[in-house]
Amino acid sequence: MSPVIELGEMRHGEEADEPAPAPARPPGRVARVVAAGCLALLTLAGATPPARPPAGIRVPAPQGAIFLVVAGRLVVADGPGTVGQGGRVVTGHRLPGGEPLWRFILPAGDHVLGLGTVAGGLLVTSSPAGAGDTISTLLDPATGAVRWRQSGYPVSTGSGGVLFETPRAAGTGTVLAVDPVSGAVRWSLPLPSNGVAYRTGDRGVTQIVLVTPDGRVEVHDADSGALVHAGRVPPAADRVSYRFTQVVADLLLVDGAPGTVTAYGLDRLDRRWNVPVEPRAGVWFVECAGMLCIRDQVGGVRALDPATGQPRWVDDQWVGMAPVGGRLLGAEPGVGLELELSVLDPATGRAVARLGRWRTTGFESDPTRLLGLRRLTGDRTLVGALDVAAGEARNRAVLPGSWDECADSGTALVCLRPSGGLTIWPVGR
Repeated sequence: MSPVIELGEMRHGEEADEPAPAPARPPGRVARVVAAGCLALLTLAGATPPARPPAGIRVPAPQGAIFLVVAGRLVVADGPGTVGQGGRVVTGHRLPGGEPLWRFILPAGDHVLGLGTVAGGLLVTSSPAGAGDTISTLLDPATGAVRWRQSGYPVSTGSGGVLFETPRAAGTGTVLAVDPVSGAVRWSLPLPSNGVAYRTGDRGVTQIVLVTPDGRVEVHDADSGALVHAGRVPPAADRVSYRFTQVVADLLLVDGAPGTVTAYGLDRLDRRWNVPVEPRAGVWFVECAGMLCIRDQVGGVRALDPATGQPRWVDDQWVGMAPVGGRLLGAEPGVGLELELSVLDPATGRAVARLGRWRTTGFESDPTRLLGLRRLTGDRTLVGALDVAAGEARNRAVLPGSWDECADSGTALVCLRPSGGLTIWPVGR
């Protein structure tokens, strides 16, 4: 059994109890000399007030704002929750001072959905309120100038490119590739009614997988759009649409007989295995650092061998799980939004390290720079750097007040208050 590494977490959101004092004994001559020297130093130190920690720098932001650190700049956008109150302003600020640099306003009726990066630029994803296609606008992060616009939802490729997916009813949607520098369309493919699935590597999409209701499968290269190979799987039961179509690692998963999912190898479309799934809503498969995990909305994880579909381990304690590098980050119920986090061995599901109780932030932007937030007594927040690969949680800073989200620029923490407003905390590396 793998050892469990305890990381000395604080208990119940407070500082750990002090150790019991050692039995007192009369001080010797050396101890008395040291004590006298310490007293002199304390007397001198008391003459000058101790330096205060640097004050945070405030940056305006609405409640529920989204923000991103890119190219040494802080970018702030009205979040989706501000629809009806504007919801279309994006601003750039200098770090670490927070000075405003530029302001970009989306067309009337649009609202921001998300922020990302492509080819060193800032990609703003937006959508008209009510109806309409998703729009992506690439901005210069230094000036806010528009480089290009494209319709569709963006998906990054492993080579640094970008795809745009525009689904449509009756299978009339498209997926197209855009030059990330100029915005010029390189190629496009029609989407079947089932939509599109993607084969991904460590850095993004490597292949595009299209499955039609009659069972035809096409696998295209994500860079060139060229057809890599094609084949067939059994058609959808109703000939209209599969209930379930997913690509995980090198497998294509589609629903077969009622209550089952069948796996096919993407490279040859050979049938690998078939597994039963519980007929409840919200069942999905995820890649688990070399294993294949089945999750559902109820909780718990079932890990399968991707080669055979045979179960390797089952654990009902986990309410959340995500691969980070070659390990798994598992979450158990904690206190409120703070969950008990552990690092797991993917092959066995056993905990190899305990990270403690945290509310995670920053996972989607960069899982390798994951932060955790923990409430402390006295209206304070502990910010920790969660190193999943090393199985360590290192204290980054203790901040006054409560915070919703934080990002780490390397020399500063940028955090959002629940009531709105960002603060930049210069905390060093």
